[in-house]
Amino acid sequence: MNSGASEVETAAPAEVTMATVVVQGQADAVAKRSTVGSKGDTSIVEVPQSISVLNRERLDTQKAPGIPQALRYTAGMQTESFGVDPRFDQYMIRGFETGSNGVFRDGLNLPTRGFTAFTMEPYGLESLEVLRGPSSVMYGQAEVGGMVNAVSKRPTAARLGEVEVTYGSYDRKQVAADVGGPLDEQGVWLYRLTMLAREAKSPIDYTKDNRQYFAPSLTWHPDADTTLTLLAYLQNDNVPPNFYLPAVGTQKPGPYGQIPANRFVGEPGLDHFKTEQRSVGYVFEKRFSPAWKVRQNLRYATEEVDYHSLYMTALHDDLRTIDRANFSAQQKARVFAADQNAEWNSHFGSIDNTFVAGIDYSRAVQEGQNYLGEAPALDVIAPVYGQPVGAADKYEDKRSTLTQTGVYAQNQMKFDGQYLLTAGLRRDRSNIDNDDYFNAAKNSQKDNATTGRLGLTWLGPNGVSPYLSYATSFRPVMGQTFEGRNFVPEKGKQVELGVKWAPLDRQALLTAAVFDLRKSNVLTADPDHLGVGAQIQRGEVRVRGLELEAEAKLDKQWKVNGSFTGLDAKIIRNNDGNEGKRPSLVPRVNLAGWVERSFTEGWRAGMGVRRIGVTFGDDANTFENPGVTLADAAMGYRYGHWDFALNVNNLTDKVYLGNCSTEGTCNFAARRQAQVTARYVW
Repeated sequence: MNSGASEVETAAPAEVTMATVVVQGQADAVAKRSTVGSKGDTSIVEVPQSISVLNRERLDTQKAPGIPQALRYTAGMQTESFGVDPRFDQYMIRGFETGSNGVFRDGLNLPTRGFTAFTMEPYGLESLEVLRGPSSVMYGQAEVGGMVNAVSKRPTAARLGEVEVTYGSYDRKQVAADVGGPLDEQGVWLYRLTMLAREAKSPIDYTKDNRQYFAPSLTWHPDADTTLTLLAYLQNDNVPPNFYLPAVGTQKPGPYGQIPANRFVGEPGLDHFKTEQRSVGYVFEKRFSPAWKVRQNLRYATEEVDYHSLYMTALHDDLRTIDRANFSAQQKARVFAADQNAEWNSHFGSIDNTFVAGIDYSRAVQEGQNYLGEAPALDVIAPVYGQPVGAADKYEDKRSTLTQTGVYAQNQMKFDGQYLLTAGLRRDRSNIDNDDYFNAAKNSQKDNATTGRLGLTWLGPNGVSPYLSYATSFRPVMGQTFEGRNFVPEKGKQVELGVKWAPLDRQALLTAAVFDLRKSNVLTADPDHLGVGAQIQRGEVRVRGLELEAEAKLDKQWKVNGSFTGLDAKIIRNNDGNEGKRPSLVPRVNLAGWVERSFTEGWRAGMGVRRIGVTFGDDANTFENPGVTLADAAMGYRYGHWDFALNVNNLTDKVYLGNCSTEGTCNFAARRQAQVTARYVW
């Protein structure tokens, strides 16, 4: 979802497996295994694509308030490009906006459509897995840049319990609890309850940042070969809309000075963004023999959105008064997804073979009404609130249903324990049915796509693993040409050369990758029908890049993680006059590094520095969003069952812009936020 557009336009053995998911974040300082690359528990060095895993320990250390903030120090990521906007989990991977189509939970997609976006609570997760590059061969339609998979907290065989209380900037008050363990002496039944409640103001005046989260889970583990885990969660949010301000007074000097970063341009008591999420599903695994196992993941999730916002539409000649529109939306989403596969492990002479084949199905329904009307103008330098706001008129009432069925297979052949050949192939069929109740119209679109991945990895000594891979992806595109032909899916392809080093004798993972990533069938202007705004699919975007990432526990005292991302992005083909330009919001260089030291007697301290590179605000490259260097810090103290922590983001309280757009609107990024947490563990 492009939040830079106006609001109207925007409307984005079995026990071994269990142990890996649950215990890894607590026992291992650096995660070396993941499920995101192959749908099974696999060593990261054996997947011929770039992968990062943020385990529970890392999430606890930095205490990010949301998923984008948690990914700040991860290679290939561009987060918070749209400023303070907690409505969506938005981020870019390798130069492509991925939050709309690359959000997964427990291996199943949760797409953003319209204003329904399944934002996630970091406290409810065991880990975050990032797969960079095309992921369609295992997961179906997705953005070419990659995907993020959130792994839910699950029951553990060991008893656990914690309660934590947090107070922070903007009167942030939060309480959370996480308890679980066996329900019987044999450990056949395990449970876990994760809960969180928050009341807070937001950095924008007259707005809230409230959340209630409740996630129960139950595991049935009757024997060593069978595991069934029921997962559910309820999440209610009340967060601020994304408020855009004039470029004059934010990006450019204004005659009346700088517009405050906390300026509210809506109407107190009227503007809000409220959501209710509900989800229930399960994860099942059954091993029939040392060679055969089957898995199934299934989930049904719903979301309801109540949205009302007065947003800027134009700036008056006095350079301080803005016109506003009165926009509201009532939308619902229902998503059903199921993925089932079988895994066969075999051995032929010097060849070890792992074959995975499966079928997945998803059905996502999004429906609702949008309303638009006029609103009184507002002086952004000296705002006067309380002016009467008239009723908005309905201009959209529609329902969209997207179904997808995919059949996939992947084979990994390991020769002499050193050479690993990975080959995968997938065939997808997707249908999109649109019912426009407002205009009494309907249309449908059917697409088919074949994607694949081919990789070669050398498993060298002491965990050094160079690899070479080729992967493809697809994503359906809604709409038609001037002649009435449905658009075909966007296609992505990537060549990646990299090396991973996971030393066998220490907690460390170092990766390096160079890649050439291309997306074709991108919409661009139809030169034969410019007067009516028609589009055709002759556009192409190319991103070449270098990524470096390291995470290590150097000894008992020191932990470090850092990343470098360099991107050479270019619009290769385009009829809008932007050919040869750099895509908007894609930086040339991002840098990030975090270091943490533990001291005697329970003390610890951490410090991080992030460099967000310069970006262009539009594809025409007419103006730049300046780069910025930010610092984060953390301190902590453990004593017995107690753990105390202080976390500060944007330590120097640097005022900077999330982005500005060609519409002459800008929004501010997050200011300094500090929070103190007291946690009791038993």
